[in-house]
Amino acid sequence: MKICYNSDDMALYRRNLSVCLLVVFLAVIVFIPAFAFGGEREKLPSTSPRLKFSIKSFFSDDFLNPIGIFIDKGRDEVYVVDNERDEIFIFDQNGTPIFRFGREAGRRLLSTPIDLVVRGDLIYVSQEGKPYIEVFDQRGNSVKRVTFPGKVFSPGRMDIDLDGNIYVVNKKLGECYVLDDQDNVVRTIGGGLTSLSGVAVGVDEVYLITPFPSRSMVINVYTVRGEFIRSFENIDSRGGTLMLPTAGKVDVDGNLWLVDSLMGIQIYNSHYKKISYFGKLESHKEMLRHPVDIDFTFNGMIYVVDKETKSVKVFN
Repeated sequence: MKICYNSDDMALYRRNLSVCLLVVFLAVIVFIPAFAFGGEREKLPSTSPRLKFSIKSFFSDDFLNPIGIFIDKGRDEVYVVDNERDEIFIFDQNGTPIFRFGREAGRRLLSTPIDLVVRGDLIYVSQEGKPYIEVFDQRGNSVKRVTFPGKVFSPGRMDIDLDGNIYVVNKKLGECYVLDDQDNVVRTIGGGLTSLSGVAVGVDEVYLITPFPSRSMVINVYTVRGEFIRSFENIDSRGGTLMLPTAGKVDVDGNLWLVDSLMGIQIYNSHYKKISYFGKLESHKEMLRHPVDIDFTFNGMIYVVDKETKSVKVFN
């Protein structure tokens, strides 16, 4: 049986077909990017800490390029690294300036500092291009240099564990050195990790962060003894949900707070599962524009260095 359509039927058919194709097209351009560019995040609960205040200057001297932060929990002091001013600024937890060092009578004592940790009365500072870690006292006087004989050393970020061991990234060789309380290298963790930039230390595990991995994934997990456990997570172009991970810190519950400069703070539990995030979907005031480092206090305050706004944003 042959079915014949009149001109009105054909016109209606074409209009309906056009509408269907338009709906399909819109579905493709709206929903596919949501999954391709981190759609998983929409299924996660967003942590929503409130912005309490921002630190933007040491008295009248504005930050120029804040890049690192460390909370000395013994003294309740906040250390901020500004690698354009070549200075370290020290504040109390409320943002009140306490002390600064790095310049003396117009002379620079630091050269493009990257990161620091505090152990006891000593401040350990890594500096771009320097083959050593420089150690200062609480008055900003250089007291020693920690070197790494036999190694081509390009310093990166650092962290410290509960026993006082210091973990130092060597960006050149893609590995991390552990310094004991006498500043001796007692072990090496990792090796050959392309673009190794960050280290975060928990009670039992060490996380090495590689923003542009060649063979491995972004987050590489080891025991504190240096034994490899696993790698997980990846950048967006390789099927992951990250864009530019740079640093991280482990909280008292064992959660890894990973700093992604383009995606905000991503939070993983001790089973390596992403459980939350914050910093990119908040209000204009609380949004993180370009976070680069993070640390916490024991009373739940979160300090995030935001490079674009040249500030430290403090949340609770």
